[in-house]
Amino acid sequence: MRKFKDKIRSLEALEAIRDYLPNDHSNRQSLNTYIQQFLSQSTDSVTVLDLGCGDGNSADLFQRITNKVTWHGVDIEDSPEARKRTREHESILTYDGVNLPYSNNTFDLIYCNQVLEHVRSPDALIAEAFRTLKPNGLFVGAVSYLEPYHSYSIFNFTPYGIVRVCSDAGFALEEIRPGPDASLLINRQLLNRSKILRLVWNKNYLHMMLDLIGSLFRLGCRERNFLKVQFAGHLVFLARRPANTPNHDHRA
Repeated sequence: MRKFKDKIRSLEALEAIRDYLPNDHSNRQSLNTYIQQFLSQSTDSVTVLDLGCGDGNSADLFQRITNKVTWHGVDIEDSPEARKRTREHESILTYDGVNLPYSNNTFDLIYCNQVLEHVRSPDALIAEAFRTLKPNGLFVGAVSYLEPYHSYSIFNFTPYGIVRVCSDAGFALEEIRPGPDASLLINRQLLNRSKILRLVWNKNYLHMMLDLIGSLFRLGCRERNFLKVQFAGHLVFLARRPANTPNHDHRA
């Protein structure tokens, strides 16, 4: 038992991301949790950008939490999700996939849900998120890791990839957590989201197995989080733009 725990703790993959694995719990995380925590701590009005807003329905999500949010959405004109948009919203803009049409230091929170794996230049776009975010503002996102191809996806991020692209852009990455595991997303595609078989594909079987391993070998939350992000279909992250950081406006 001790050898197994020591082996996990000595892995190169763990060393590369150890500082960003929380030790409070190892449950599946959603972006909604980050949003609710952030908004509950804000006493003033908050300006939010949904980066890759698709149908724009996250505006309703934010409004359900608080009416102190000024919501903005941006997406490329021809994304499959944007083509399905039925709502009209004066705060939804289109852009070229890299250069965000906003001034420096505009947003308190940038929300980016399952978008970065679909963009052609994720490093440049994350740098733009840094530019348009206010100092001490939050950048929260979810990305595909072990999810099969979907909706013109191009890249899948590894946990270490999140560390690199966030730090290269200037962000202080605070944590990485597991979203749904790979088995759920694979089975969901294999069974084509069948309503009849929902109880089969809508389960995190790998996470259940890893919870069992964690209990048997008495692993702490950080080690359990490591195992779960290693086999996650989606990764969820929280990063902050440090206070007193200059803008790096790379636009022509």
